[in-house]
Amino acid sequence: MWINYARTFIYNHSVLHVLLLVLLHTALVGGGKPGRQQFEEISAEHPIHLVIPLPEDDSFSFGKNPFYFSSHKVKPLADLALERVYNESILPNNSINLIYRDSKLSDAIGPNVAVEQLLLKEIDCIIGYAYGYALAPVARMSPYWKNGIPIITPIGLTMSLDDKKEYQLMTRINSPYKVVASAVGELFKNYQWKRHIFMFHHAKSPSVAVGECFLLMASLQHPLRKIIEMQHNFFTFNEESSANLTRAERHQQFVQYLQASSYMANG
Repeated sequence: MWINYARTFIYNHSVLHVLLLVLLHTALVGGGKPGRQQFEEISAEHPIHLVIPLPEDDSFSFGKNPFYFSSHKVKPLADLALERVYNESILPNNSINLIYRDSKLSDAIGPNVAVEQLLLKEIDCIIGYAYGYALAPVARMSPYWKNGIPIITPIGLTMSLDDKKEYQLMTRINSPYKVVASAVGELFKNYQWKRHIFMFHHAKSPSVAVGECFLLMASLQHPLRKIIEMQHNFFTFNEESSANLTRAERHQQFVQYLQASSYMANG
């Protein structure tokens, strides 16, 4: 799970820079004749509304929050960004409205948060989401809201969200899994590897169809399948305490997986 904490650390420090970049842009609003747009000066009367939909709790929540994001981790960084913007007179004081909404790691409440802000006419940009199933529908709809609502997110790294025609205004601040898949594919070609086994964490949950580890492995499978077609070449394990496995039982499980993997590699 160390990689999840590392990504959280990277994201938290990226938020400051992302906010600064967003705050440097002029808010675009519709107006005038149909088909035309006009710019309004950013001010306390016409602020930029940045909606930050994140859970208040940074728990793993059975895989819904794989990178442990939460609003209380982002707020201090957002405050630093605002302080810098105002101190350097990049924008007038009180011209930025940061709106924190609890997404509750729900694929129903999460998207509805954005819809509510749209109805209130208080949304110019979305920064956040921790749960991929809440992000996806919003990213599909946001180009058709107002003049288009950009989304900046640390998640949604799977290849299923790579289509820019479908997710036109979504920007991922972390490298998507297709980058990892491309690198692994080149390794296989360079060393002429062929047979491979996937071993990854997968906790079965009625609320989450597949976890982040599964999505990463699925992205890797795409280029590797072009090298050699292998069936049933994966083993899953549950590294959470809810698995109720003793240390000895977990050790024996890995021994069995490694033995089976060895047979498949030699087959």
